[in-house]
Amino acid sequence: MEKRVKQLLSLACAGAFTLAMAGTASAQGNLLADPEFTLGLTAPNPNPTGIPGWANFGGASIVPIGFGFEGPNALYTPDNGGGYSVPGTYQDFAASAGQAFVFSGWVYTPNNLPTLGNDFAILQLSFFTGAPPSNYAGGTALSVYGVNVGQPAGGGGVPLPQGVWTYVSVTGTALNQGLNHVNSVGAYILDINADANADFYFQSMSLTVVPEPSTIALVLTSLAGGLLIIRKRRS
Repeated sequence: MEKRVKQLLSLACAGAFTLAMAGTASAQGNLLADPEFTLGLTAPNPNPTGIPGWANFGGASIVPIGFGFEGPNALYTPDNGGGYSVPGTYQDFAASAGQAFVFSGWVYTPNNLPTLGNDFAILQLSFFTGAPPSNYAGGTALSVYGVNVGQPAGGGGVPLPQGVWTYVSVTGTALNQGLNHVNSVGAYILDINADANADFYFQSMSLTVVPEPSTIALVLTSLAGGLLIIRKRRS
């Protein structure tokens, strides 16, 4: 009897462990193509055929650097002399209602950003009705999540000290709005430069899907089921 109980407990734990690992793998899988910019993969803007890579615009480019902490290349967004120019890049992916995405990476500036000078970068998640890769061109924008990095005029966000690689992250959940259903998500890197200080570099970007509540529920159910069987056997 005791041996049987131990076997059941082992099976329950094994099932829970498998499900937990599946959820962890889902959370850790990076959706981005060339997240380190090592390969220099670029895509056209717009990108109607879904070519893997970064769709750069506004002067953004992948450049070699000698001050990075991971990899020889980085995405560079120039200041362009201010005037609210917006260099940046993006990649698009399929999404469905209820999915939560985490977009993160490291940001660097060689310049001293004046307090409230309105020079800042944005990591942004935008959800659309259109299917990838032509989401923003063929669909309605539903919701936007972003984190500011630098010195926005309105304050807030993540401070970006001169010459220091700084980690930033934003989480966004895909939500339907009435009859408009989410079908895609765009992960955007944007450079808002009102003044002439906003030279930004980006490395080690990541876009992951957070494990769904159903996965966690399966893990808990597996454990509870195993413990219930053991309790009945002992009684």
